[in-house]
Amino acid sequence: MCEEYRHLHRAIALHKAQFNTAPSAWVSHIPFAFWIVDALQPRVLVELGTEGGTSYCAFCQAVDELKIATACYAVDTWEGDAHSGFYDETVFSGLAAYHNARYAGFSSLIRSSFDAAVGHFSDRSVDLLHIDGYHTYEAVKHDFDTWRPKLSPRGVVLFHDTNVRSGDFGVWRFWGEVAQSYPGFEFLHGYGLGVLAVGDEMPEPLRWLVRDRASAPHETAEIREFFARLGQVTSDEAELCFRLGQLTGDAAEFLSRLAKLRSDERALSIREQVMQRRLEDVLSSASWRVTAPLRRLKQLLSRISPRA
Repeated sequence: MCEEYRHLHRAIALHKAQFNTAPSAWVSHIPFAFWIVDALQPRVLVELGTEGGTSYCAFCQAVDELKIATACYAVDTWEGDAHSGFYDETVFSGLAAYHNARYAGFSSLIRSSFDAAVGHFSDRSVDLLHIDGYHTYEAVKHDFDTWRPKLSPRGVVLFHDTNVRSGDFGVWRFWGEVAQSYPGFEFLHGYGLGVLAVGDEMPEPLRWLVRDRASAPHETAEIREFFARLGQVTSDEAELCFRLGQLTGDAAEFLSRLAKLRSDERALSIREQVMQRRLEDVLSSASWRVTAPLRRLKQLLSRISPRA
């Protein structure tokens, strides 16, 4: 890659994602999640809307592998909504079990609404904010406006689903507005991911990413293609891991059923042997009883028969 794209040269973007969940649109953005954590080196990272943890665990993995001093917070009620669907407690418990064993030293899962959680953060303290909650225009605008004072001079905001225009999804509309006020960059794959540089003190890699490329649109296309290709590899790996998990589960169920059938077969064989012995005993006993009168008659005749 030429010198112009030297800022993309971050080895962590090529790392394999450790948290393999059922394939989702966000999986294809994991290489960029790794990249931006490395490029920005955030002191405080907040995610609004975590659900199963695909994006959040990617951020945490990058922090852990890079050994940087980042405090991470995931904010969610873990109840779902009309867009993501509503779900039971297993979503949170599954994520918590994985997260707590690996990232509890620098990361916290906060079960709260976004509005209730915002008061726990100091103004100008959050370097990286990922907004991925309810996706209507009104909701995403409210989340941004509510959390805007918390963003630091280095603050970057990520918006997922900027490339979804179906139903009442309105992130694309809000992105179109807010990107007029701040430098930004939009990825189109994986339902779209907007990168908004809100602060004035951007590190050079972020300043390079969000700079105006009106005179060089091919650069935008090449950066998009670079991360889209990495994202496709990550998506394929996640798909394979998911299918392998399904096959492993199916194989385990088959082996369990086979073991039960063999156990049942052994039990049936033993039962058959017991029944056979019982039957033989019964037949033997019955035969003895039936022939007893004949034996007595034979003895009697032998007594009265004339001797030679």
